[in-house]
Amino acid sequence: KNNDDDDDDNDKRMVTMKFETSTGTKIMTVRKGEILRTAMLKQGVSPHNGNSRFINCRGLGTCGTCAVEVTGSCDDDEDDNLLFVLPKEKSTRETLRLQFPPHGSPDQSPNLRLACQLQLLGDVTVKKRSGFRGQDSNDLAEEYDAQLYFGDLEFLLDNKSPSETKHEKSS
Repeated sequence: KNNDDDDDDNDKRMVTMKFETSTGTKIMTVRKGEILRTAMLKQGVSPHNGNSRFINCRGLGTCGTCAVEVTGSCDDDEDDNLLFVLPKEKSTRETLRLQFPPHGSPDQSPNLRLACQLQLLGDVTVKKRSGFRGQDSNDLAEEYDAQLYFGDLEFLLDNKSPSETKHEKSS
């Protein structure tokens, strides 16, 4: 294999995430198959607002503090975001959490998902809304830096993201 083939393989293993907050927009390259919450934290941005960076379920899908609005591409076209994340449909846990107050308002975006429950398969745009749980429908939240209070234990519940070891071995 030549180096160009290695670059092509690396490109196929990566996706682009555009992260929008009231502070601005960041474009990041993350590993395909990575859990959105994990990808964000590893990129230094938090899927959580304010104190919910400390007070959250660490990926169980029970607290709702990592709720983000996810659409299917980094372009402004309206591609079907079901092609870009797994699971394509909200799980029962995710549906229940996003219907339980403070989530579940009539004007809540249908694209609101839990970052800890989504695997990235393609390019996405992620918007973080204001409110402790990201539940506000109109305003974007300010950007918060990732706080890894528990070090690598922050990722303990993520058993779906590709491991660093596998990624490095296949390079």
